[in-house]
Order: sequence, then structure tokens, then C-alpha cells
Amino acid sequence: MLLGHHSAAATYDAGHPLTLTGTVAEFRWRNPHSFLTLDVTTGSYKGRRYVVEMSSAGVLGNSGWTASRLKPGDTVRITVLPSLAGKPAGLCRECPISINGRVTKA
Repeated sequence: MLLGHHSAAATYDAGHPLTLTGTVAEFRWRNPHSFLTLDVTTGSYKGRRYVVEMSSAGVLGNSGWTASRLKPGDTVRITVLPSLAGKPAGLCRECPISINGRVTKA
């Protein structure tokens, strides 16, 4: 059996983590990656929609997450590895995330 996966280093900048605060617009619970869409309320991305790639539904589920863990309107503070392409996109894997003031691990 052959297993493979793309490298995050090819897409995201591990040397310059970015902390974002905003409101959840959408949370897609899926495989092979879940996605959080965030309306940023502070910092250089204020007023922009930012897409965060997360772990799979299975990995998040093993950490106690459910499909309803993030709901539209929730306030989130999250640190991501930003896109190397300069797009409003980033990666969060096993990172701390504050949801409505409560810190958990994604």
C-alpha cells in the first residue's frame, strides 16, 4: 500500500504565524480537511474573509470536536500559518483556538 500527502510547507509559511480574531462565517466538517471561514475583525486582515484549513473530521473528532463545535457568529481567536501566495488563507493543525473565550486545541 502506498500512502501520500502534500506538504504544508509548499503552501503555508511556518516561519511567520499569524493570529486572527474574528467571527465564524462557516465551518465545514469534512475529510480530508475541515475548513473554517472567518470574518476578521482586527489586524491587517480586518474586514476581510479568511479561510483556515484544519485537520480532517476524523482527527478533530478524536480530539473531542463535533460538526457543531464552531457555529456561525462564534468569536474565534486562532493562530495560523499564512498562505505563501499572499491570499487570505492559512493552516491550523493542532493549534490552540479560542472559541467564545474558551481555549481548546484544534
